[in-house]
Amino acid sequence: MTSMDCFEKQSIVVNSELTPTIEVTRGQVLEVTVFNELPTDWPQVTEGITVHWHGLDMRGAEFYDGVAYLHQCPITPGTNFTYRFTVDETPGTYWWHGHAGVERVDGFYGPLIIRPNGTEALAYDEERTLLVSDNFHGEANAMTFGLNRPFDATKQTNASGGWVWVDLPQSVLFNNRGMFADCGMGPYGNAKPIACKPAAQWVPPGRSEAQPWAAPTNKGCARYNLTVEAGKTYRLRVINTGSLAYQTLCFEGHNLTIVAADGYPTKPLVVSCLDINLGQRYDVLLKANQAPGNYWLTARPQFRPGSAAGYGVLRYSGANASALPASPAPQPDTLAPWTLAQLNQVRLSADLLGASANRSLAAHLGPNGLSPPGAAARVLLLNNTQPLLSSGQLRWALNNVATYKTPSCQPTLNQIKAQPQYLDQHARVSAEKYVNYDMLQTGNSSEPMVYMADSATPQAEPVAGQQFVTVGGGDVIDVIIQNMPANANGGDYRPGVGNNRTAMEQHPFHFHGHHFWVLGHGTGRWNASAAAGYNLLDPSFRDSYTVFKDGWIAIRFRADNPGLWNLHCHIDYHLFMGQKVYFLEEAGLISQPPPDFPACPATCTYNFAAWAPGTVKQMFGSSGYPARR
Repeated sequence: MTSMDCFEKQSIVVNSELTPTIEVTRGQVLEVTVFNELPTDWPQVTEGITVHWHGLDMRGAEFYDGVAYLHQCPITPGTNFTYRFTVDETPGTYWWHGHAGVERVDGFYGPLIIRPNGTEALAYDEERTLLVSDNFHGEANAMTFGLNRPFDATKQTNASGGWVWVDLPQSVLFNNRGMFADCGMGPYGNAKPIACKPAAQWVPPGRSEAQPWAAPTNKGCARYNLTVEAGKTYRLRVINTGSLAYQTLCFEGHNLTIVAADGYPTKPLVVSCLDINLGQRYDVLLKANQAPGNYWLTARPQFRPGSAAGYGVLRYSGANASALPASPAPQPDTLAPWTLAQLNQVRLSADLLGASANRSLAAHLGPNGLSPPGAAARVLLLNNTQPLLSSGQLRWALNNVATYKTPSCQPTLNQIKAQPQYLDQHARVSAEKYVNYDMLQTGNSSEPMVYMADSATPQAEPVAGQQFVTVGGGDVIDVIIQNMPANANGGDYRPGVGNNRTAMEQHPFHFHGHHFWVLGHGTGRWNASAAAGYNLLDPSFRDSYTVFKDGWIAIRFRADNPGLWNLHCHIDYHLFMGQKVYFLEEAGLISQPPPDFPACPATCTYNFAAWAPGTVKQMFGSSGYPARR
């Protein structure tokens, strides 16, 4: 049991530690043996766990990328598996996390720091790693069960139950510390400001006046304090490890200098606050150049009205460790997110550009360094919507396809390696095969519905299936991700009421197997004329980037990394609901799967199954998990 924010709950720990750090020197072989010792009644939407190495290209190690049923079968309870690969990435800040269900929301993640195998030019006195995470009191996989029940009220029954959103996080944590009683809680979508009144540096264990709701065994909680010494410069490795919230991070009275984004050095950029979305990492320099004392460290979620803010303390050595800052606590909804113009200022370091690029800084530099390659051989448009399927289920989709995990029970990459014509053989099989969305398990004989995102005849109506793009040959590929209204492209079949479902959300898209150049972004609809405004000189080079409401982004990558790579939204619940597409790259050069991979189960869980309340109770019982529904 943990009590990270003064609410006692079960979390996933590794070697009895929350979110442990892995450090490795570039060029070393990393071996990590994962033992799955989760209890057998832990609610899961897959049969086990996997580990993804977020931000690593995994060249030559494509089977170790760690997406369940895409690269490997999960590590089931009571078994273990060793990930083993050479780390050949730019030294910097990365992270590892679960990628089977949504188990990383329960703490199954941690920093991954790649050190240079020589000296580093960046000057600072000390460094810290700062994890920023939104925190839910329920067990994460249990919270997803309600997402699969009918959204359409006419298709809900007492047995099926109805669609239930996960709502807002109960708190925001810094390095697993926070206090959920700091803020009032508004209902989901609440447009009214909420009040936050942080009152203590720590809360003692057990039930007390400060936490009358607590169990006698509650371990209490402590506010995160970042302690610094006056006059020193600190490198902060900031990672947004949350599951829902885009965060604005501020250190009262102190500016930050951005020096790296998603592992790659950037032009130094001074900001008053740092905007960081899910999956992103920024390395920033903080100078302890103010009068010694206590200052607020705050994280304020954006685009989620009613969300609580998170409060830590930037404490100068010698300041009163029991005292909070004397200034009023900054409130949620009082600070706007970065504009597109501000975001455009995060650009590649000049040391990585051109033929004279410093080759000790980055892996896989071409003859022109990290300058983006010339015109794209292909341009792929991915329209992002939130359709209502004929089953009454609400999904997230790209080009009208909501991509599920399983069927079948074998990893897709294995099947493609064994059957080079796999995608052709299974393309657009009869949709009738999976109209039964109550189905929970499938056998190995089940076949997927395969859709091709770049097909000459795009999918006209929303469907559930597996969506692929085939690329390779070192081709330069442009991908346009276009945010569209929820009901666009025939996405809501209900007369009248469906026409009103026009909302859009921001989405942090992450690309496995690649960093990409962010050539441009804008509001409204993308068209080909936007290419005239692309930044081809020194764009951001990222693996995770935000598509804003009513907006688009244009990214470019070179298809030269054999494997099967997932492009997906990093909001866990959007990913679970289908917001992803798979890029099959250099299929003929994919290596052989490791012989010691976890064994695949005879039957496997279909994550788009309805997960009706009766089914959940039958599989997992009804005790121990507050969010079980």
